[in-house]
Amino acid sequence: MNPSSMALAGVALGCALLVGARITAEQPPAAYLSVPAPPPGVDTAAATAPKIEDALGAVRLADLGGRPTSAVPRGQPTIVMINSRTCPWCKRSLADIGRLAGGTPLPRLTVLTLEGAAEGTPMLAKEKIIGARLIGPRDDAAQTALTFRVQGTPTFFAVDRNGRVARTLPGYPMEEELKHWLAVMRGSASLP
Repeated sequence: MNPSSMALAGVALGCALLVGARITAEQPPAAYLSVPAPPPGVDTAAATAPKIEDALGAVRLADLGGRPTSAVPRGQPTIVMINSRTCPWCKRSLADIGRLAGGTPLPRLTVLTLEGAAEGTPMLAKEKIIGARLIGPRDDAAQTALTFRVQGTPTFFAVDRNGRVARTLPGYPMEEELKHWLAVMRGSASLP
């Protein structure tokens, strides 16, 4: 690589880092990690809880067909799992979800794969997870923004029927905790 190409690559990387820093500065990611869980018996987050769009930032998402989509379906409690194909803890979490689901559909699980929706397909197929929505960033800019925004993978968001983040679980969930989240994924509970 010649010196001018290296300089251009350095400028491009610097710009990407500045854009990522600007995006993450607009809404501190820690804000959605400190959301208190709703009291027992309450099936929605507080009206002051951040929306899932606030937690993810202004990221354009796409479904498996490449069509624009939202992070969660309207009016349905949903678990959003952010994962990456290179994350061993994501693979372990998906293996546990698949084993605990035992082949039952998980219609209220949305798997947002950082590398794109199609990259999540083999991960879910391997663990025999059925019925989940697969989404991902629509383009490279959205992937970069989301990668800067999310502090690590896996990260799980429990989103209430109003699109508000009721709980956030960063990292690998232990099996006992995962069972509560699985009830929402199945559609038999509103919040974990």
